[in-house]
Amino acid sequence: MTVALAPGKAILCGEYAVLHGAPAISVATDRSVRAWIAPGSGTALSPFVVAALQQVAAELRKLNRPTEQLLQSGAIGVDSTALYEKENKLGLGSSAAVTVAVTGAALASAGVELADKRRLFELADQAHATAQGTRGSGVDVATSVWGGAIRFQRKGGHAEISSVELPDDLRLTFVFTGKSASTAELIGRVKALAERDPAAHEAAIGRLVWQAHAFAAAIADKDASALLHAADGYHEAMRELGVAAGAEIVTAEHAQLAALARRNGGAAKPSGAGGGDLGVAFTVGGEATRALREDLERAGLTPLSVGAPAPGLRLEMES
Repeated sequence: MTVALAPGKAILCGEYAVLHGAPAISVATDRSVRAWIAPGSGTALSPFVVAALQQVAAELRKLNRPTEQLLQSGAIGVDSTALYEKENKLGLGSSAAVTVAVTGAALASAGVELADKRRLFELADQAHATAQGTRGSGVDVATSVWGGAIRFQRKGGHAEISSVELPDDLRLTFVFTGKSASTAELIGRVKALAERDPAAHEAAIGRLVWQAHAFAAAIADKDASALLHAADGYHEAMRELGVAAGAEIVTAEHAQLAALARRNGGAAKPSGAGGGDLGVAFTVGGEATRALREDLERAGLTPLSVGAPAPGLRLEMES
């Protein structure tokens, strides 16, 4: 049986702005979706699974590879429970990770090596867009394929993707806010702002774009101090976008996380579209990180057991 593992993602900076040509920085987490190809051991097929299989089948036909196994009833199995807390999605990009895992498992089962990350991304990105009915930024798909920490930016129709390194002494702490959010709904509110008040939308997005470039520059320089400043600025810019759009992008839990991070010399912001889901805190060194996590426990905001950066798409071979 061919089993593929694809990690969930956590965006460190660039939400919303990445849709307007700014760079986003994202990390793969150590929580992964498992997908396997084995006739008779399948699970229910989501639109993302179906789209991935269709995309891979078309690719295999181009390569003159057989597709019969993929089309057998009950041949595809998927387990995405690691990206949830009980029944709550955490905001780790589960649909993208499912799409990438199924793409990888399906290709590998047909004997196609998974060395070409760019082609894997293109196939999974198209499948993800098909299943959603619209194309998002693609940063979640890219993170799941590449793994580690990446810089992602779309210029025109082309996605520029490169691996990056975080500052050596930077520590990440992830916190679930206690409620799941709808990314589509939040993006819809922001689009409505653009139609209702173009000037306000342009100003809010402009602040995010500026801070996204500052964060990416801090990553390139491995400058933890500049990174903390840019992350704190991004948190405020996301809050201002939410106010303008009439959407709670920065929730009370995100605001509390940011306040506690500042108290310990760090910064924090929503990871993803906001409205709930995940928050990420940045601290420098072990002492500040321990102090922050103790403060979080006392405040009732329990850090998740999520590690990052972690490896990207990979295979497990099972008999």
